[in-house]
Formats: sequence, structure tokens, C-alpha cells
Amino acid sequence: MRDSVITAALLFAAGLAFGQFELSSNAQPAAAEAAVLPNGADPTLQAISDATAKLASEVLDATVHFEATRRTAEDGVTAGTGSGFVIDKVRGIVVTNNHVVGSRDAVVEVRLHDGREFDGIVLGTDPLTDIAVVQIPEGEAVNELPWGNSDVLVPGTWVMAVGNPLGEIGTTSTGVISGLNRTPDLPDISYENFLQFDAYIDRGSSGGPLVNMAGEVIGVNTAIAGQVWQGAGYAVPARMAKSIVDSLLENQRVRRGYLGVQPTRVSASDAEQVGLSRPYGARVGSVTPDSPADEAGLRRGDIILAIDGKELASSADLRARVSTTPPGTAVKFRIWRDRRPMTLRVTLGELPER
Repeated sequence: MRDSVITAALLFAAGLAFGQFELSSNAQPAAAEAAVLPNGADPTLQAISDATAKLASEVLDATVHFEATRRTAEDGVTAGTGSGFVIDKVRGIVVTNNHVVGSRDAVVEVRLHDGREFDGIVLGTDPLTDIAVVQIPEGEAVNELPWGNSDVLVPGTWVMAVGNPLGEIGTTSTGVISGLNRTPDLPDISYENFLQFDAYIDRGSSGGPLVNMAGEVIGVNTAIAGQVWQGAGYAVPARMAKSIVDSLLENQRVRRGYLGVQPTRVSASDAEQVGLSRPYGARVGSVTPDSPADEAGLRRGDIILAIDGKELASSADLRARVSTTPPGTAVKFRIWRDRRPMTLRVTLGELPER
């Protein structure tokens, strides 16, 4: 049984590898291919290895190393290092964590994977989600990474983490998504809805890309559990990161969606009392008068189950999803009221800046 499961997994992975990197289905027969394989190498395993190496090479070409210095409130100077990745090589747009650069007036040096170094300009930061955007000279980056869809991830999805842990420039590690909607209670971050994964990261990895097997960024590596690597890393999901980056680039600040409810946890007993099959979503604890929620007809005690068809795992999930949806967006809420589901349409407002 164990052997058959391993074989099936390898065959599935090989299918991904061959499909993703467009290896021709009209390739030479296996005997001809075997001639270039190391002695005794299994062709399926070799194909997986080659595809993984190609993926790593492409992602490394778009990954950067940061060295940032900034003044502190006490008129001192603090320095830090981290990682980042290019999303627009023509314009020189690089994404990283806010805690890597620290502030918009930070002095930033950016080193590309090929060793070239450039001064970076911090275009914008968002401490509440720990995302920052930096610009290097236009046209100097050799590769860029597209955003992927973090909403389709499930535990077990294969991922690759790339960055510069402990000063080891250009480190890659593979693993899987371990969990979704994590809230590790990190300091200074208000909107927690992290991806958890087991690919290796450490100090210096912050801001680097977490990619899927298509080379798409599905998360921004942000933190580890504890002070040293213990097998759990956390990444800002791409859906949230992309929304913040887009807002910083378009508005030079973050415009957050606003609903106007105080959400609370749905417990197992709550779900049983209202006839819900299982505990999920976010219970409405209160509704702010004249808010978008009030105008749409949301009531205290409603349970918000999904937004635009995406099921909500928790009240933190609701806060993160609403805040990263642009103000003025009309969204469809599936709610649970009077022991049955119903749909409301809500046009989100804009959350006032703190």
C-alpha cells in the first residue's frame, strides 16, 4: 500500500513537472532519454528534480537581497536585512515586508541574484499587513514573478520558499502548505490571515516569495514560529499582499474596505444552537449605524458564511478579506439567519485612516 501511494504521488508530481514546463509530448523515446541520465537514475525522479531545479532558477532570478538602514525615534540608526521579489522588471517594482525596510525614509540597498547592487526607493509601506514596495532603476531586473491565486490553496499543496535566511543568499526550499487562515499573533500586524508552510525560512527570509509549482507568488514570507526554525513558517497570502501593493502603487497609501460590524467567533455550540452544520464564518456581534452593513440589512446575530463565494474560516478571515477589498466594491455576502441561508449584497465603504 505504501509503495503504491508513493508511486502514485511521484507520477502525479511528474505530470505536474512535465505539464508545467512544457516538455514536449513528442520527445524522443525513453531509451534515448535514458542515455543522458546519471547511472541508475529513475527517469521519473530525474524529471521531478530537473523541473524543480528549473523552477528554482527562474524564481531566484527575480529574488533580491535587502540591506536597509533607518533612523529610530531616539535619533539612533538601525540596520536590517531581508529578501524581496520583483513583480515588474520594466518599472523596477519590488515587494518585501514592511519590517525589512521599516519606513518610507529608509536607505535601502538592493542586490539582485546576479550580484549587481542598486539603491532602492521605498514607494510605500503598510505596517498593518507588513507589506512594503520598493523601486529600483527601471529595466535592470532580469526576471519578474506573477501573482498566483492564494484562495485555491489547500493543505498539502506543494510550495517553494526563496530568500536569504541567515545571510545565505539565494536559498531555496520546498515543502507544502500546512494550514490556512493562521493567526500567530505577531506584533504590530493587525490583519492576520497567514498561510502556514513547512518549507525552510529563517531570519533574513522575510519578504521573499512563496511560490506554487507554476512559479506564481502565492505568499510573502513573513515570520517563523519562535525565535529559531521549528518547522512552521508564515506568509501573507497573495490575495492580501497584491491588494496592498496595488493600493500603494495607485494611491501612495492603503485604501481599505469597510463593512461596519464587530465580528466574533462562531463556536461549536453557537453552530448547534442556530442549526448550522459546523462552526465556521463570523458572527455579527454588533452593527454600526449608517454603515455599509447597516444599509445592506445585516443584523446582530447573523453569521457571515462567505464573501463572493469564498467561505470564511473565522472572524479574522472576515476582517482580512473586507479590508483588502477596494472601497466601493459591491460584494455578495452569504449569511445564516433564522436557521437558513440567505444572500445580501453590500457595497463596501472606506475605512478611515488611523
